[in-house]
Amino acid sequence: MNNGFWFGISIIVAVSLGVTFFAPINDIYKGVASLPSVAGLLTALFQLIRDQASHKRNIEIQQEQQLFNLGATSHMANSVFDKHVEFCEKYLAEVHKTVVTLTREGPTKEALEHAGRLYTLRIEYTAWITPDMEKKLLPFEKAVRNIGAKSGLVDAFSGTERSDETRTKALEEMFDVFSNLMGIGEVNVKNEDATVVEVKSRVREILKVNELVSIRELLINRASQFTGNKEQKYISE
Repeated sequence: MNNGFWFGISIIVAVSLGVTFFAPINDIYKGVASLPSVAGLLTALFQLIRDQASHKRNIEIQQEQQLFNLGATSHMANSVFDKHVEFCEKYLAEVHKTVVTLTREGPTKEALEHAGRLYTLRIEYTAWITPDMEKKLLPFEKAVRNIGAKSGLVDAFSGTERSDETRTKALEEMFDVFSNLMGIGEVNVKNEDATVVEVKSRVREILKVNELVSIRELLINRASQFTGNKEQKYISE
């Protein structure tokens, strides 16, 4: 609000109070004369509240813009984002291969190779993932490694009367591991594709892939709005 507004309010209040206290009039007229001063004070108070709210909002907008600038232009922020995305792509690809192998082959020594590759990826990108993510990925890698280790038991009974029974039991235990460890509910041994999708979905949640996509979309939208506002301002000028 410009200075003219406050100057006008001050004049109205001053004149009203001057007439009320100093003019030789009776109490009825003094009461009437005091009304503009009361109205002026209330208007001033209301305007102060509005100005305070507007100031607070402007500060919030500036802070949001600073965060946007940091996320959109900071080299370090972009590097962290790109590295994390790179890790997610590679890790999820290996998770897909791992679960496909296990659902089709059952407990197999190949699980040890998959567990090793998952471990290598996690160590390689340790600097770009949070401790919480790493903590949640460890049980999955350990389970895959244990499944691979148990494949020796299946191989030991291969060709014997207990071969089918041992393999079936090992498969059930493996799917129980996926169900309990990943928190995906009951899985169906016969529904391999659904198991792959569910496990990958859970790993995506751990890696916060959906949040990353949302953040990138937000930054793109904000950048687009900012560019559009600048172009509109340029045209209007």
